[in-house]
Amino acid sequence: MKIDILHEDNEILVVNKPAGIPSQPDKNVLHEDNEILVVNKPAGIPSQPDKNGTPSLLEILSENRPNLFLIHRLDQRVSGLIIFAKTESIAAELSKVFKSRNITKKYRAIVANKPIQEQGKLTHWLLKDTQKNLSKAFNKEVKNSQKAELAYQLVQSSERYHLLDIELLTGRFHQIRSQLSSIGCPILGDLKYGYKRSLPDGSIFLQSYFLSFNHPKTNQALEFEIEIPELWKKYGFTA
Repeated sequence: MKIDILHEDNEILVVNKPAGIPSQPDKNVLHEDNEILVVNKPAGIPSQPDKNGTPSLLEILSENRPNLFLIHRLDQRVSGLIIFAKTESIAAELSKVFKSRNITKKYRAIVANKPIQEQGKLTHWLLKDTQKNLSKAFNKEVKNSQKAELAYQLVQSSERYHLLDIELLTGRFHQIRSQLSSIGCPILGDLKYGYKRSLPDGSIFLQSYFLSFNHPKTNQALEFEIEIPELWKKYGFTA
């Protein structure tokens, strides 16, 4: 990743910081050891390099950590917890953990429309549209679709919006965004899935806030949880 240096001498360094790149990326590191790295990804940063050339979280963290391996990803406009492996063998072990679903992943989302049921399980079959870069949700299996499941619960409501707690039971492309949209509850800021307006910071109000899994080498139980984003509090939520 190239950063434009405007001035450098023996005492000071002045650079042009790209939008969305944290000034102190290590402040977002929740856990680091010889095998894994757990980071709170800010909204606006892609998890890995993309065709637009926006500096990615993987590139930023790799500047001081060679041989990082991305185990899973979050959409660029989504914030929250993400795991990296530091060796190829650990990456393989963590991939097995994800595939076997021996991990708990929980999300928060703010939606404008209150779900008809305050808690429940959503089951759809998602079909990825590569041209539009989105997933379409169907109530029954269609050709080339993948089964998608999540559990949700209404946590809080303000005058206009509603905060949902979501446990992801499968990991599909744009799964939460597509499934919530399909029940008439698009996420705030998510224009692609039916919300009417973008948000001031360009994010969508979806956060990966909780991860629980066993360490791939020591088998120690690990649990990570982060607070609600500061911007969300302006919409009446504190949970």
